[in-house]
Amino acid sequence: MKARQKAAFFLTQPAVILSIISLILTLSIATSNYGTILGFVIILITAWALKWDWSFFGIQKNPFAKTVLKAILYTILIIIVNDFIFQPVIEYFYGATDLSNFEGLKGNWQNYLVFLAVMWIFAAFGEEFLYRGYMLKQLARIFGNSQSAWAAAILISSFAFGFAHLYQGTSGIITTGFVALLFSSIFYKNQNNLWVLVLTHGFYDVFGITMIFLDKERMITKWALENIFFFLS
Repeated sequence: MKARQKAAFFLTQPAVILSIISLILTLSIATSNYGTILGFVIILITAWALKWDWSFFGIQKNPFAKTVLKAILYTILIIIVNDFIFQPVIEYFYGATDLSNFEGLKGNWQNYLVFLAVMWIFAAFGEEFLYRGYMLKQLARIFGNSQSAWAAAILISSFAFGFAHLYQGTSGIITTGFVALLFSSIFYKNQNNLWVLVLTHGFYDVFGITMIFLDKERMITKWALENIFFFLS
């Protein structure tokens, strides 16, 4: 058996996948970014071993226009549910999300454009391949591919995704974990079209990055908090 075939056999074993995911989760909780970096390495090696069979990650041929339209609609829904409702409530109790790592984006066109390019590669593509196409899809398969299996896989992968954003503080962990739940639910409905998630993630991050660039990243939350505070009082 050739090295590539041996690697494919090894990397697709349930025990190996569970061990890898456990290590990614542990590193995410302990160090934030290192779990994601390890995950990127694993999915690249796995894709190579499988001779770039992207169906393993949930990618098959789908109508392009329909995929883009779905992604736009999903992005709008996530903005409404998370940015206008969930995140303000979380920040009301746990404080503002720590976005200090993105201060260099404000009003700086060069940093903004570079960051957009990096985001599409490592967040939209990379994170969706890792957390949905690999972690979520394979956990659901290992657990039996039932609705309960997908529910458990969604919770685990979303937990890992939330802690991968440890640098954003408590509110950031909770809100990104919640967004991951939304992403994962979308993937459950589109199991053979990971591109929907890649585009949705990308469009949503473009919105967030643009708000930071314009120094308006707190605008929606402040508006919502003022109204929530008025309602609660």
